[in-house]
Amino acid sequence: MLVKIARFALASVLVGALLSVDSVAFSDPDAVAKAKEQLDAISAQVSEIEQEGIEASAKAEEAKTRMERATEDLEAQEKRVIDLADQIGGSAVLQMQQGQVDFTLQLLTRNDAEGFLSTLATVQSENERSSSSLQALQNDQARLEVLRVEAAQAKREMDENLATQQAKLTEYQQKETEAQRIYNRLSKEERDRLDTLRREAEERRARESAEREEAARRAAAASASRDSERPAAPAASQQAAPEEASDAPESAPASAPAASSGRVQTVINAAVAQVGKRYVYATSGPNTFDCSGLTSYAYRQIGISLPRSSRAQYSGAGRRVPVSEIQPGDLVFYYGGPSHVGLYIGNGKIVHAANPRTGINITGLHSMPLKGVVRVL
Repeated sequence: MLVKIARFALASVLVGALLSVDSVAFSDPDAVAKAKEQLDAISAQVSEIEQEGIEASAKAEEAKTRMERATEDLEAQEKRVIDLADQIGGSAVLQMQQGQVDFTLQLLTRNDAEGFLSTLATVQSENERSSSSLQALQNDQARLEVLRVEAAQAKREMDENLATQQAKLTEYQQKETEAQRIYNRLSKEERDRLDTLRREAEERRARESAEREEAARRAAAASASRDSERPAAPAASQQAAPEEASDAPESAPASAPAASSGRVQTVINAAVAQVGKRYVYATSGPNTFDCSGLTSYAYRQIGISLPRSSRAQYSGAGRRVPVSEIQPGDLVFYYGGPSHVGLYIGNGKIVHAANPRTGINITGLHSMPLKGVVRVL
């Protein structure tokens, strides 16, 4: 009997071990691939939502500034109108407005010529002064109404953008919660598999980028070769020399990075020093960052102010360069918007504020779908 019990216990242990091995070795690859697809989609969505929220915040701040300025002007204008009304005199203003002062009647009651002329001159002078004062008062009152409209409109825009910012923050938090829930469902083995799939995707994007650059290089070389085989007209060849001379200085920027290498390194050091810190929506340091907040912070260390959102940095922070010409210190943009930005630090790596789950970290240049590169320095 004891032998049977022992055999049964041993069989149970073996079955349990086999099941454990099966769960480790044969975790559902389709489930991991699906999780990666979901996480990648959420990552792109979250980046877009974040940028929309940042832009709404910037617009709200601009509207607030306009509202404060309009309110100050409104208060000053109200005082001006009150002071001018006091100078004119309330009853005189009322009389002029209602047409109760009939200076013509005064003229008709004069019997002497000199008195008539003197009174006429006085009446004309008083008319001009009163008319000018009243016109100034009317103009100031009209300006007062304009300022009231401007202040109200600025406040309305501020409130609308603040509401948008709050809505985007709520949407952002919901998406991040969803991403965390998907990730939490994965076992350790599945997470390892997820990391492998991400590395493979990064390597594939790097290969595809290199292939595109090589194809572009070959096309340019073929075009140059065809152009060189065409005989040049005599007049054109005579003009070529001054053109080449004028273009020569454009090759000089090749040495520019050396001149600014110290500043570039300061930017890189500032960004890398933040690795390990938390990612927080719509922040730009010194303790927490979002993606464009990190790049803005890094460049502030050398006195350069970058636009606040990744889209604004892509369009206005510097000049765009091919990926094949990327240099340390360049801004690297991702997704279609673009809606994410990192800082290239060399050796195929970027530092970026990724998301609340991974914070500020260093990753591969092609770890996400690359949109473009912008050189600030």
